[in-house]
Amino acid sequence: MFRLTKRVIVILKVVWKYHLISSLLGFYRSFAKGGIPSEPICAPAEGWEAEGERLRLALTELGPTFIKLGQLLSQRPDIVPPPIIVELQKLQSGVAPLPFEEINRSVTFPCECVDEATGEKYSTCRQLEDVFQEINKEPLASGSIAQIYRAKLDDNEVVVKVLKPEIERVIDADLRLLRLMLPVGARVLRVKGFDPELIVDELSTMLKNEIDLRLEALHIERFQRNFKNWDKVVIPRVYWEFTNNRVIVMDFIKGPTAGKRPSLTDEQARYYANLITKAFLQMVYVDGFFHADPHSGNIILLLEDEKIAFLDFGAVGRLREEVMLDALEVFYAFFTGDVSKALKGFLRLVNITEKDIDIDAFYADLDELIEKFQAGRYEKGQGDNLARLSLKYKLPAPRAFVVLERAILLVEGVCNNLYRYYDIKEAIAEQFTVNELLKQEIKRGVKRLSDASVKLVRNLPDIIDHYSEYRPQSAPDSTPERHASPNAHYAPYVVASIIAGIGLLFPLCTSLGGLNVTPQANVFVPLVALVLAALVTLFASPRK
Repeated sequence: MFRLTKRVIVILKVVWKYHLISSLLGFYRSFAKGGIPSEPICAPAEGWEAEGERLRLALTELGPTFIKLGQLLSQRPDIVPPPIIVELQKLQSGVAPLPFEEINRSVTFPCECVDEATGEKYSTCRQLEDVFQEINKEPLASGSIAQIYRAKLDDNEVVVKVLKPEIERVIDADLRLLRLMLPVGARVLRVKGFDPELIVDELSTMLKNEIDLRLEALHIERFQRNFKNWDKVVIPRVYWEFTNNRVIVMDFIKGPTAGKRPSLTDEQARYYANLITKAFLQMVYVDGFFHADPHSGNIILLLEDEKIAFLDFGAVGRLREEVMLDALEVFYAFFTGDVSKALKGFLRLVNITEKDIDIDAFYADLDELIEKFQAGRYEKGQGDNLARLSLKYKLPAPRAFVVLERAILLVEGVCNNLYRYYDIKEAIAEQFTVNELLKQEIKRGVKRLSDASVKLVRNLPDIIDHYSEYRPQSAPDSTPERHASPNAHYAPYVVASIIAGIGLLFPLCTSLGGLNVTPQANVFVPLVALVLAALVTLFASPRK
């Protein structure tokens, strides 16, 4: 209880120091009353930058939990205005490091030793300096949760990522306070659409994932599998024997980060910008598992080998196959300039219908964005434009899509800083040929067709029962035959035709790459479909 009281006092002092209540209260009340003019889709955020900066500085001073809260809110344009988001997106670095001695005391490595005299085994614990041949006591980087050191292990250059001491206890106390404070803050600031409990739950999940470094090691191994055929993308190797929930050891990758903007020719800059984009497209639209924090400090340029490397895999995004295919449809439509397809895919992605919005106005705005995309002329990144379009029409979006939007913004920012003439269409053309995009489009269609087929097969017994028991209802002044529904006579044949059509299209889809199946399936699936269609025709036809 004393610890919580002390923490509350610290928080109140920081809030008072940066005048957060008065500045944010004024901002949100003005925002709610329409005092801040609405901006065009592509317009940059203006005004209230000072308030956003004070909020960022306050969150940084309050420590890891509040820094992560700021990073989480920077992904929520539906409740946080653009000027504040711009500042919150800077909460990626600049955290003061702790002395090495504090870090070293908080880490132990279990070790099994043998007594030379008796031959008995016993367990002991070692610290960082006992495990590595050399370790640089000056950290390479310091984040809100962990610090990173350069070391040598069995003559290999490695990096050691270590959690800060007692970080779990600090985070647990802060989360309990946030559950009490956020609802009060939301009422005072009159923030609409803000669910404090949901935010804290999301923040808790994020932090618990990041304070178990074994999860990051698993993410690294998955990226290694996904990029095993990519010679130009490097993912560091994990040393599992020296990795636990508080420490992760991996290969040291030497090279400048994309953020340091090394001296590059235009051709080199273009090459690296396109390579970064292509790797990200692979993560999102092929693997459905992507780096959720690809800012410039997490991307290394290996100039001698013309390769890139990704770092810091604590934050990742996962896309369900349905979301991935819908996102791909929007992506493909932008690339081909098909506004109608982009509209349908986008509405499906955010799970609304045409009746829920002003469809004509939305179509016009989307057409404008695609026109600028095709011409390669837009003031901000395309992901930012889509985010602003969603915000303008107050469209809901799945959390996975919100995380994806932010990652796209980061990648576009990195590439625009690297190469002044950066055009994402060029990278798309290098990564996906027209045939490959068509195959992905076919895969999306086959997936939906197969889902419909499964639903049809599941309901087939009910359909058969319905039509096999069908008896036309007679009217007082007519015969049964005259008033029987014509649909009842033709329905079984329609069902049979659909089943047969699915079976006959199956080999075509597999030959085009839409499905990955064994050769035997190309024979058995059409046969089974034809037999099933015949059975439906024979037994489900209405009896006279």
